[in-house]
Amino acid sequence: MPVTVPSVKGIPWRYCSYWDEEPAAKLGISLLRLGICRPEDWTGSAVDFVERGFRRFCKQNRIDVVRRVWDGELLLMDQIFDMTYRERQEARADAAEPNQTLFLVGRFNSAASVPLGSTLSILAQQDPMLPAAFYAGIRHCLWKWMCVYDYCSAFNDAKDAMLAMEESELKDSVYPQVATAVPPWLRNRLKMNPSRALRLLREIEPNLTGKLPQKLVGHVLDMFRLSEGYAPAWPHRLIRQYPEIEALLEECDGIGAGCLLNWYEDDPVSACFDEQATYLGQNGPPEPTHLRIIHLSQSHSDSDKQVRGLFDYIGALLRSLASAAELIEIIRSIDDEHIREHRLQSALPVEPSSAGIREE
Repeated sequence: MPVTVPSVKGIPWRYCSYWDEEPAAKLGISLLRLGICRPEDWTGSAVDFVERGFRRFCKQNRIDVVRRVWDGELLLMDQIFDMTYRERQEARADAAEPNQTLFLVGRFNSAASVPLGSTLSILAQQDPMLPAAFYAGIRHCLWKWMCVYDYCSAFNDAKDAMLAMEESELKDSVYPQVATAVPPWLRNRLKMNPSRALRLLREIEPNLTGKLPQKLVGHVLDMFRLSEGYAPAWPHRLIRQYPEIEALLEECDGIGAGCLLNWYEDDPVSACFDEQATYLGQNGPPEPTHLRIIHLSQSHSDSDKQVRGLFDYIGALLRSLASAAELIEIIRSIDDEHIREHRLQSALPVEPSSAGIREE
C-alpha cells in the first residue's frame, strides 16, 4: 500500500506562546520605530521579528569578525538564565501576566588566549615605553567588555596559593615563577594608568616605522575610540536599582574570563588560569558578563530611549571587539612566527616543561 507524505508550507518551525509573544511584540514595535527591525521582517511571529532585526544589527556591527576570536553568546531573554520547560511552566503559573522585563545577557564560553610576549618584543624596538602603553591600553579596553585574566590575576592567585604550601612544595610549583616571568619591557610598568597609556600611544604613533607596529598601535587606538563613554555592564551594578537580581546572582559560581592575556602559551600565567578555570561553575552557573534590562511597561518615547541606549551599547561592544579580534589575530600570527623560528631541532633532546602547579 503506497504511503503519501504531505508537503506543508508556511508553517513556522518554532511555536511561541502568548507569554513569549507579548514582550517580544512590545520590543519589536520599538525596534520598528527605531529602524532596527523592518516591516519585511514580519513572518507572523513577534519573537522571529525581533530575532531577525537583532541578527541583522549584530551582523552590521561586525559580529562575524568578533566570532573569529571569541566564543560566546549575546542574547535577549525574559530570564537571566536558561530554563527548562518545567521551570518555565512553574514560573508562568506563579505570574499574573507576561513578563514586562527583558534582559540582554552576554557571556563567554571560553577565554581567548592572547600571547603577548613576541609582540611586546617587537614594540620595544620602536620605543622603550611602547610595550607598557600597549599592554595597559589593550587590557583597559578589553575590561570594558569582559573579565580579563592577566598577570595581576595570576600573581594574586599565586600569592594566595603559596600561603598554604610548604617550602618543599614551592620548589616544584609554578606559582613562584609568575613574578619572575614578566617580560623585561614591562617590569615596574605593569600598573600604567590607561590615560597615560593613551597619551603615550598617540605621541609615539606618528614616529613608528614599519606597517606591523603601525597596525598594532592603530588597533589599540581604535579600541579606545570605540569604547569611549561606555562602562562595563557587570550584573552586580544593577543590584541597588533592582534588588531582586541579587537573589539570582547568588546562584552563580564565579564569572568566566573572556580573555587570557599571557606572555606565551603554557607560561606561568596560563597555568594559573587553567587552575582557576577548573573550579569555575562547579556549584552553579557562571555569572553573566553583560546584563542590561529593558522595561516594557513605559511610554513609547521612554521605551524607545531605553532600547536605543541598549542597542548603542551592543553596537559599541561588537565594533570594539571586532577591532580587538583583528588585533589578536595579528598578535597570534607574530607568536606563531616566533615559535617557528625558535623551534627545537628534532635531533636535540627536549628539556622537560615546568612542573605542574601542584599534585592533588
